[in-house]
Amino acid sequence: MATEERSISHRPRTAPSRRSRTRVTVIESRRPGIMAAVAELWRYRRFTMFFGRRLLAKRYARTWLGLLWLPLRPVLNVATKLLVFGGLIGITAGDIPYPVFFLLASAAWALFSECVLWSTRSLDVNRGLLRDVHIPRLVVITSAIVPSLVDFAIGIGLAAIAVIYYLVREDVFYLHLTILSPFVVLAALTLIALLGVGIGLVTASAGARARDVRFAVSYLLSFGYFLTPVIYPFDFIPDRYKPLVELNPLTGAIELFKLGVFPDERVSPEAMTVTIVAVLALWIPGLWLFQRNEARDW
Repeated sequence: MATEERSISHRPRTAPSRRSRTRVTVIESRRPGIMAAVAELWRYRRFTMFFGRRLLAKRYARTWLGLLWLPLRPVLNVATKLLVFGGLIGITAGDIPYPVFFLLASAAWALFSECVLWSTRSLDVNRGLLRDVHIPRLVVITSAIVPSLVDFAIGIGLAAIAVIYYLVREDVFYLHLTILSPFVVLAALTLIALLGVGIGLVTASAGARARDVRFAVSYLLSFGYFLTPVIYPFDFIPDRYKPLVELNPLTGAIELFKLGVFPDERVSPEAMTVTIVAVLALWIPGLWLFQRNEARDW
């Protein structure tokens, strides 16, 4: 619903020198269309942080350690995977120490996976509040970026510790940062977040009705994790399988992120094309489908 205030001025016949003003509040439904939904999202953007904090509070509710789990979860997660993939299996990343490579790539993956999971759950988590207060549901879904950025920031912090460790130990700075690096990294993170929230546009309404959707999304993410060059470099993939991995929409965004921080990285045009097409294919039909479900379910 959009609220518009109009001021109506009129001059009474009995007192032509005096002017009275009457304030009229007009409440009307939001005009249909994707652009109207985006405009409404911008108007209510301040609520994004509020709902993002609610998602974080939901995750650590009824725990003994509380917010201590905020850094503890990603630390335990990456430590276990580093032990398995870097230690037991012995995956390498060329001239870059594997912990540096893995921690940076995992931070980018965490941004995507958390966006997908939280945007899928967002409507269900805030169901009670949304039935009492009018807030555009699109704002609630995009608030999934807030907890996702928190996990991403923790991952970047762990990667920074690894970079400093190797700088002190070997006197080598393994990152390749240029004047364009911030722009490349920002573009990659934007694509990753758009992919994650775009999937949430499709799954959120169904996820609010049935938990099966949440379980299915979790399993698909676990499967997609191994098809995305996160635990291994893209060059590690045999040539005959590279076109298949490039069909993964996240491959282009992850490789673009690596391009901004690692030397001798490249991004194939095919992978970037798939990523951009996937973003458009998720958001344009996704917004239309979400508006349809929003009007029906809420």
